[in-house]
Amino acid sequence: MRDFVVRVVEKLHVDEGRDRVSVVQYSREPEANFYLNTYATKDEVLENVRGLRHKGGRPLNTGAALQYVKDRVLTESSGSRRLEGVPQILVLLSGGRSYDSVDAPASALRELGVKIYTIGTRYSDSRELQRISDEPSNALTVSDFSELPSVQEKLVDSVDSVVVRVTHTTPTVIGMCTSV
Repeated sequence: MRDFVVRVVEKLHVDEGRDRVSVVQYSREPEANFYLNTYATKDEVLENVRGLRHKGGRPLNTGAALQYVKDRVLTESSGSRRLEGVPQILVLLSGGRSYDSVDAPASALRELGVKIYTIGTRYSDSRELQRISDEPSNALTVSDFSELPSVQEKLVDSVDSVVVRVTHTTPTVIGMCTSV
């Protein structure tokens, strides 16, 4: 998962101030490793991501994590530029079925205009991932996280097409990692 996040960040325009990245890990409780305004350069983001330790644990409270992102990450004080019209994109990596409800928090994020992409393993609930993303084509599945490189290009292409259609400004990108 960490290598996947590194590869995605390497494609972003953090140094130009166009992209911002936050990483939130969750199992029982969500925790931000860093917020959208914590780092200003790609090297700083990459250094922090490379130093991440996998949180792990059960249960997976994906609904609580989505609510956390809405309330604590996608805020102006945490570096979100949603109110300036910058597209907000959430990439959710899930290693299993959520123990709490995902519907209300996912809906609240979508109502704010957040584009949600989900990537789950064979232990994830594919219907749950589709409900979170609200678009079947934005819900991707891999056998396990070692196969993440196989969906990276599709994800980056999808994100690029959202940005081109919506605005000339590059999005705020939030990555979420879960336990396996």
